[in-house]
Amino acid sequence: MTGPTAFPPAGLRRLLNAVTRRTGLHYYMDKADLLEQVVGARMALHGCRTCHDYLALLADGARGDREWRELESAITIGETFFFRYAEQFAALERTILPRLIRRARATRHLRIWSVGCSNGAEPYSIAILLTRLLDEAGMNPADWHVEILGTDISTRALEQARQAEFSAWTLRDIAPAQCAAWFAPVSPRIWRLHECYRRMVRFRYSNVLDLLRPDGGPPGPFDLILCRNVLIYFAQAQAQALVHAMAGRLAPEGWILLGHSEPASCFAPSLETVRLPGTLAFRLPAKPGGDARDAPVASDMPRRRPTRALVPVPAVDSVAVATEIRQLADTGQVPLAMRMCRDHLLRHPMDTRIHFLFAVLAWGEGSLLQAEESFRRVIYLCRDHIMARCYLARLLEDAGGWVEANRLRQQMMELARRRPPDTVLPDGDGMTAGGLLRLARQASEAPAVRHAQVTS
Repeated sequence: MTGPTAFPPAGLRRLLNAVTRRTGLHYYMDKADLLEQVVGARMALHGCRTCHDYLALLADGARGDREWRELESAITIGETFFFRYAEQFAALERTILPRLIRRARATRHLRIWSVGCSNGAEPYSIAILLTRLLDEAGMNPADWHVEILGTDISTRALEQARQAEFSAWTLRDIAPAQCAAWFAPVSPRIWRLHECYRRMVRFRYSNVLDLLRPDGGPPGPFDLILCRNVLIYFAQAQAQALVHAMAGRLAPEGWILLGHSEPASCFAPSLETVRLPGTLAFRLPAKPGGDARDAPVASDMPRRRPTRALVPVPAVDSVAVATEIRQLADTGQVPLAMRMCRDHLLRHPMDTRIHFLFAVLAWGEGSLLQAEESFRRVIYLCRDHIMARCYLARLLEDAGGWVEANRLRQQMMELARRRPPDTVLPDGDGMTAGGLLRLARQASEAPAVRHAQVTS
C-alpha cells in the first residue's frame, strides 16, 4: 500500500493536512515517507485501497474517532525510559523539587503535570524521586497529597502507563539494587512499579493543543510542568503559544522544564530563565511582595569544574544526524532510524556517535549480535569510550559472558575515576563520571539482585 497508486501526491497531501489539523504535529509535514508507512499499515488493516477511502473512514463518526485514536497512537508512540536525561533529573533532585517541597511544607500538596507522558516512565520517575526526597527531608510521603498527571494522545501508551509494567530494556539505566527496591518482578524480564509510587500518578487522554482553546486542557495551577521533547513536533508559533498557555497554568514560583531539543524560541515573557548545571529551566516569578528567598541564582548551586570533553567534538553534521535519528526513534520509527545510521556510516565510517546510537537501537530491537559488534567498534575507534563499555558489559552479562563483562566494567570504572566527577560522559545522556561510579558501586553491592535480573 505504499506505491504511487495508493498515495498520489494530492491524496497524501490531504492526509498530511488532516493529521496536522487533528494533532498539530507539523513534524510530518516534511517527512511524508514516514507518515506513508504508518498510514499504509492502517489502510491495509482496514482494506482501504486509496487515500480517499481512508479519509472517509476517519470522517465516519464513532468508527472514525476510534481509528483516529489508533492512528494517533501509531504516529506518537516513542521509546522512553526511566530517569531520561540525567542532567535534568539532577536539576530536579538538587534544585527544583527541594524548593517545591520547602514551599509546600504547610499545605503538603504538590501538583505536577507530565505532558506527552508516553508509557509513564517520566511521571513515575518523578514519583520515585519525590518520595526519596521527602524521606530524606524527614517527612512521611504518605502525609502528602501529591498529584502527578500524565497526559498523551496515544491510547496505547496510556494503557501501558496505567499497567505500570516495564521491560528490562526500559529499566536499563536503573541500578539493580534500585530496580529491586522500586519494582517487583511479575514475569521473566517484566517488572511492575510498587503501589506506593503508582498511587501518586494518574493518566488521561489529552492533546496538548487543547491548551489553546478557552478552558481547554488540564486545569491548573501546577507546581511543575514537564514538557520534554513534545514541542519539537509543532510549528514554532504553536510551540510558543503552548509554552505561554502552560505558564498560565503554573502556581506562583512554579517551574516548566522543556526538552533539550525544543526550539530555543519556546519561552513565555512571563517566565524567567533559570540556568542550572547542564540544563535550562523556566520559572514563574513570585507575586509582587511575595517571599523571594528561594529565587534561584547561580550561587545557589555548588560550583562545578568546567566540563571537559573526553573525545573530540564531532562535526556539526554528526550532531544534526544524531538528533534526527533520536527523533525518529522517539516517534517509533526505529527501523528507519537504524537505516539512517547505516547510510551515514557508509559515508562516515569513523563516526563513533552514530555507531553508538546504532548499537543502542539494535539492542532495543533484539539484534544482539549487531549491537555487540557496534559497541566493540566504538571501543576500537575510541579507546576511552566509557559508555560503550558500560552497555557492552550489560549485553554480555545477559548472554552469560560474566568474565568479559566484569573486565569491561573494571575498565569502565578505571576510566571514570580518571575524570573529574562532574565530567559529562559522551553518549551518556547527561551521565557524569561520578554518577556512573555511584551506580557501579550500588550494582556491586547487590550481586544476587543483579544475577536475578539478568537471568530472569
